[in-house]
Amino acid sequence: MRARDFERQLGELLKAPVEHLTSGGKVALVERHLAALLADETLEGLAVRFEPFVPGRRATDEGAYPGLGSSEQVGLYNRARSPGDRMTLLVRCYRDGCVVPELPAGAAAVVTIEQIDADGLPIGVVPGWDRRDVGDQLAPAGGPAVPVPTATPRALALVLDVNEVFGVEEPGDDHLGFGDLFHRRYRVGLDVVVGGARMAGDDIEVAVYNEERFGSLYQRLVDVLLPYDTARQAGRRGSGAELEVASHPWFPVLCIGMQKAHLYMEAIASDLLEVDEQRMLTDPGWLLRVGLYLELLTCLGIAEAVRDEIDILTPSERQCFDESAAYDDIRDRIDKEAWQQVWRHRDIALGRRGLPSAANLLRKKSATFAFLHAHHEDLKHSIDLAGPNLHNAQETWHRVFRDAERAVLQMNRDAFPELLELPGVAREFALWHESGSFGGLRFAPRQLTELFGDQDGVFPSACRQYRASMNEVAAWALDNGLMEYTGDECIPPSASLLEAHFSKQPSRLARLQWRDGYAGSLEVRPEEERGLAIDRQQILESLQHVELLSALTVDELQRLAEGVRPIVLGHLERIIIQGREGSSLFILQDGELEVLVRDGVADRQVAVLQPPAVVGELAFLLDEPRSATVRAIEQATVLELGAAALRPIVEARPAVLDALTGLLEERRRRTDETAGPGGLMERVRRAIFAS
Repeated sequence: MRARDFERQLGELLKAPVEHLTSGGKVALVERHLAALLADETLEGLAVRFEPFVPGRRATDEGAYPGLGSSEQVGLYNRARSPGDRMTLLVRCYRDGCVVPELPAGAAAVVTIEQIDADGLPIGVVPGWDRRDVGDQLAPAGGPAVPVPTATPRALALVLDVNEVFGVEEPGDDHLGFGDLFHRRYRVGLDVVVGGARMAGDDIEVAVYNEERFGSLYQRLVDVLLPYDTARQAGRRGSGAELEVASHPWFPVLCIGMQKAHLYMEAIASDLLEVDEQRMLTDPGWLLRVGLYLELLTCLGIAEAVRDEIDILTPSERQCFDESAAYDDIRDRIDKEAWQQVWRHRDIALGRRGLPSAANLLRKKSATFAFLHAHHEDLKHSIDLAGPNLHNAQETWHRVFRDAERAVLQMNRDAFPELLELPGVAREFALWHESGSFGGLRFAPRQLTELFGDQDGVFPSACRQYRASMNEVAAWALDNGLMEYTGDECIPPSASLLEAHFSKQPSRLARLQWRDGYAGSLEVRPEEERGLAIDRQQILESLQHVELLSALTVDELQRLAEGVRPIVLGHLERIIIQGREGSSLFILQDGELEVLVRDGVADRQVAVLQPPAVVGELAFLLDEPRSATVRAIEQATVLELGAAALRPIVEARPAVLDALTGLLEERRRRTDETAGPGGLMERVRRAIFAS
């Protein structure tokens, strides 16, 4: 900036009206800044930055793998948990563009937290968090120092107990309740203050969700709506027997929806709660948003459809839903007529004794398909409201689908009292029959074939219908820039538990279950705790296969090995996505990876990689967009190395920077790739020192 421009801008700032600040106050503020800068010239190059959330990374990574951590973007509020969910925000300090390990001596760290609306406008400051000094709460992430003398500086961690910080309730306030759509958004602002002057600062937006209320509207449908309609049908037909709610055609699909939500909420909680962090989802926040909006749209759509018969909302909820601006987007997207069509699929088929007949299974199947059709449209709206996910939507979609399969498979005979009227082989037929076969037998129960014909049973039909629905929604979201995926369809049959079972592939079934944290059979049973064994000698040998690291000594490679992060990939899980930027390279340690290039709208496989293949070398040092997508074929273990891990080596031996640049230039000459904007050495330096 030219001195004349600086003077002009300073004059404009001094003349500009500032809220709560007089002309004298503005002058005093400028004087404080000048005094701080004169006392410590290094403050002129000081900056702080909240590390943004990066899909697949966790705040806990920063302790063991400096430079590979990320802030949490969501927290779970649950009064039954003490202490509450610990939301960790990472803060990196910079001086003249390079990461430094701590704030300047004598600097105070001041945090302000305010609630914001959907447009990011402030609603009010959280009590107790108006310019609160958190200097005693900021500490290097991960606890004890990394056992490497010149390790890359770790980010500072600000740890917030969600219940304590965001759980302050006003009298009469339904905190994080229906009126809040079960969540609130906040802006966390950090200021570095020296001598009363703000010398640097940054802010980050987070969201807090009421874990206790997820699934509560689904539960209300089961507890209020279905008992009302079941009793009404029994009274209308004069049935001598008291009908169970499980007889209602809507009962299984609602139970499946509730159980699916419960399963993926368990995965989300496992990812977010540091004590149980399992890495089941690369982005728990996106699934939280989609699941929340889906529950609101579905349950409130049903509430509107049946409102003339019974209002399942409380008076205060009804007023809020009808009048609150917070529900404008929800109201605009509800298709009342669609849910009224589904509500027509609710008549219970009774037999001669006034009890549900086997034909009621067909009623339940018909109701499930009708439900999924309306639910299908709500799912589109949910994704639109949740916002685009162009990084890991496919992996999340696979997990949600398999949780739906698990929910279907957990539907026991309590959900199908009609089965009690059938002999054992007939029950198995009704649940498991696959059209065209019956477990290799040439016959099927006559009473079932006469009633149902040769069609899929309850389990395969529900799972296949749901996969088709999720794939159609994913294709729509892809066309509208809301999701992305690799391959012809988002969820191929190979990602299905049920298809692995039917095709007699127990090893694939076990791998799919294991990736999601379950034991290796169709039984939905959590796996015992597992750990990933790390062999440092094997990591060192893997690093020796990286061409760009050939200039490093064995001692330097051993030091580098300390910052390598192992990652286990599940079936078709991607580690690199074409077009996305990245500053890490990956070494395949176990399994196989496939490389795909998107040509127009189709993905074409160009290579299958075996250990110890290396991918992402150029982006590693130049932070360039990826030129291909790389994913596991079945299950694979890769080692991630971030550019920041090279910093202590370059600091100790600056000639390494020249060697790295020379290797890059040679690599580009061989591959006829252009260098891009800026000199190679400067770009490599930025990747290493500003990570």
